Amino acid sequence: MSFQNPWGLSALLLLIPLILLYILKKQYEDRVISSTLLWQQVSRELQAAKPWQRLRTRLLLILQISALILFALSLARPAYSAEGESIYYVAVLDTSARMQASDVKPSRMEAAVNALMDFIDGLKARDTMTIVLAGHRPFVLAGPSGVKSELKRHVRQVEPVSGSSDLYSAVQLARTLLQDQGEGAGQIHVFSDHSLSDSVQGNTVFHTFTGNGQNAAVAHLSYELRDGSLTVLSRIANYGDDRDLTLEMKVDGVLQNVKQISLPAGEEANVYWTDLVPDSTAEIEVSILEEDDLMLDNTGIIVINQEYHGKVLLTTERNLFLERAVSLRKDMELFKANPGEILESSDFHLYIYDGYMPENLPENGHIIAFAPPSHEEIGLVVEEEILPEGIKISFQSQYSDLLQYIEPEGYRIAKAGKMNLPEGFTALITDNEGNPLLAAGEREGRKTALFSFSLHDSNLPLKPDFPILIQNLLSWMLPPEMTFPGPVYAGETVPLTPFPDVSHITVTSPAGKKYRFDAYPVPVFYDTRDIGVYEIVQHAENRTYEGRFAVSVPTDEVSDLRSDSPDSDTAAREEAAAAALPFQKDIWMIAGWILLLLLLLEWQVYHHGI
Repeated sequence: MSFQNPWGLSALLLLIPLILLYILKKQYEDRVISSTLLWQQVSRELQAAKPWQRLRTRLLLILQISALILFALSLARPAYSAEGESIYYVAVLDTSARMQASDVKPSRMEAAVNALMDFIDGLKARDTMTIVLAGHRPFVLAGPSGVKSELKRHVRQVEPVSGSSDLYSAVQLARTLLQDQGEGAGQIHVFSDHSLSDSVQGNTVFHTFTGNGQNAAVAHLSYELRDGSLTVLSRIANYGDDRDLTLEMKVDGVLQNVKQISLPAGEEANVYWTDLVPDSTAEIEVSILEEDDLMLDNTGIIVINQEYHGKVLLTTERNLFLERAVSLRKDMELFKANPGEILESSDFHLYIYDGYMPENLPENGHIIAFAPPSHEEIGLVVEEEILPEGIKISFQSQYSDLLQYIEPEGYRIAKAGKMNLPEGFTALITDNEGNPLLAAGEREGRKTALFSFSLHDSNLPLKPDFPILIQNLLSWMLPPEMTFPGPVYAGETVPLTPFPDVSHITVTSPAGKKYRFDAYPVPVFYDTRDIGVYEIVQHAENRTYEGRFAVSVPTDEVSDLRSDSPDSDTAAREEAAAAALPFQKDIWMIAGWILLLLLLLEWQVYHHGI
């Protein structure tokens, strides 16, 4: 048996005044009475010279002593541990960037790691533990294991990340692991710099490490190109007391300017940097020079990439509506040609054919075709002419996003070709008979959209849906900023959308680590743990596309070090200890019920003079 609150036994000290009440001589008052015959015993007590009397064994005294003992036991919360049983622990260790703060020496992370190591040292022989790391995505680091040296070896290798952590999901994962051991079994101990009120349960204890740190951060960095001039906006946030800050800006690693600002507590300020030459600028860095409790967010970086324009070839006799719809994209260069015209260049990212398709398609580039003929290369067979009646849209296909904001009410199509779709293509719009009117598909990285009708035989160009539909198709084939992503926070994933003629993509991290991806299917880059600039190179047969993106700290989530949650209190720890079922049985309630019965019995004895 063990006591969850040993200090409760201090209530046994109340036995001392109780016994003193029984041995101290009673004080008497003078009264006039008719006879002293019945008061001889009292007279002998009055004649005693000592201030106390001999302690006599009385039932009332025994009951009161027993009641005090049971009261002390109830406060001490006795619990019974089954012989030979063990407790299963799940430790959740927060690794967010906030844990790098130095307001707890040497850092919040090291303090949490040391506390977890001490906890592991305190495990009993049969106890086991699983360690869960709370990073951008939670995962199991080690366990279940009862080998202390193995658990501590894994903990020593843990390093904080540069982004935020999903502590809530990590606690939910720990709870799932605990449930696998049996309902209510074991305990969860969370080592972090804050607690989660929504996740607190009887078997969850938060060990918090926070010193209410002082911190300032470069919360945002962006730029604007206008009239050949480059302007940079930096937003500086102060998550502490009033302070003066010195800011410096570097362009491509060379110091360009220095400014000083004063920021009140909890305020932000926008600082503009002008007179920059855009043609010679590739990387801009703004830093806070003063040291604080979290240095990771004292620097912000942005990169300026060369603009790449998608090249689009429109082959048509004359289609003003289609030309205008494509021209809405300002990041595209539109070239026009007549059907059958032989071009010197075939270096286009997208080919749009209106009522025509060449027998030999270009080797690279996506395709949009209106009223195409049968084509052996893509496996398209067009049979007789049909007269479509009604319009139906399929929102269940993998290309349903192409029909976003499209409501084909009042569409009229005079005639269309009956298309037998190539393998792998999906009909997005059909008539009432199920004949495809618009189909989409992919083959070996080439994206293709087929309209079975000509725009000249339809009222579609007169509908407000038409430019939306064309833009949906263009965004699918040539997404805006299709080569290089915008601002990225540490831990986020980055889709690497390739140009049509790209075979593979390489990414180089700030630490110099290289990653290689095939261009199709579209790869996703996950390892954005390092803060800094990542290099991207897209490799085509005859050329390369080079660019960069910057990974920064999510300041909105990690930079405010001010404490908003107290340390775990004793009651929470007691509840967690009591919840380690079925290994530990809390028996204080039994002592409480016996105490209640004793008090009732003592009341009966006192009033009946037993």
